[in-house]
Amino acid sequence: MNLLLSKLLAGFVIGAGAIIPGLSGGILAVSMGLYKPTIEAVTGFFKAPKKNFRFLFPLGVGGVIGLVVFMFLIKHTFSKFQTEVIALFLGLVIGNLPSFFKEANNGKPFDKKNIIFSVIGFVFAFSLVLLGILTGETQVGESRELTPLLAMLAGAIVMMGIVLPGVSTSFILINLNIYESFINVFADFFSNPWDNLKLAFFALLGILIVAVPMLLLVRKVLMKYHCQSFYFLFGILVATLVGCIIQEVQRNSDVIAPLRVVLLIVLFGLGIVASYFMDKATQKLKLQQEASN
Repeated sequence: MNLLLSKLLAGFVIGAGAIIPGLSGGILAVSMGLYKPTIEAVTGFFKAPKKNFRFLFPLGVGGVIGLVVFMFLIKHTFSKFQTEVIALFLGLVIGNLPSFFKEANNGKPFDKKNIIFSVIGFVFAFSLVLLGILTGETQVGESRELTPLLAMLAGAIVMMGIVLPGVSTSFILINLNIYESFINVFADFFSNPWDNLKLAFFALLGILIVAVPMLLLVRKVLMKYHCQSFYFLFGILVATLVGCIIQEVQRNSDVIAPLRVVLLIVLFGLGIVASYFMDKATQKLKLQQEASN
């Protein structure tokens, strides 16, 4: 797979995960092995601006496209195909687990003590999942009108969902009753372009305000506690998968037609296959970068 296309697709997946109910853009970045390299590229951008720009630009473009496209789909058609989309994304996550553990162990033998960090991560993230279930995360109430201040807050929350794996952006926005109005800014942009452009600007401002300090903090933690951090993230990843499955079981309380079951399995398998080729392209990129240094 072309390296540029691979990173565009990876960015697309991360951007989509930032807005799809029950998912987290950050946890998808972790599963694809892009979480730490992206943080290092952003926080150390001016140390090697050309190299970091080449790495970040396609991810950023793909992320924006994924975010906007899925905002539109959620607004118009997502409710009909949510389970199918979740099945595909679960396949992407599962397929990337080998590369995730390779990054987590960082060339060192497996240490059983790190399991405790996975347990802590699971308990932390699953408590958020239970909170979402108990408060009706998937039920969107009457949406509040989006003001510039609320748009800035929404942008900050989206960034939190990318930087902090396991934090579901949709969960927070839904419970603030601004999920629908935030999506409408982009999904129905041309219905009121001037006002929506202003709100989009404030959302971007919120993203930028939160991004730098959070990325610097996360980078410091990853550098000091690499293995422990990744096993903690693995616990969050498992909790996210379990949460998605619970959510979809609740949504599909009726018996699912056999043909739809087959389709879900096929989509899950396609997600695994896609993750394999994306991982191969990422590894090739790493080798090329190491050779050029």
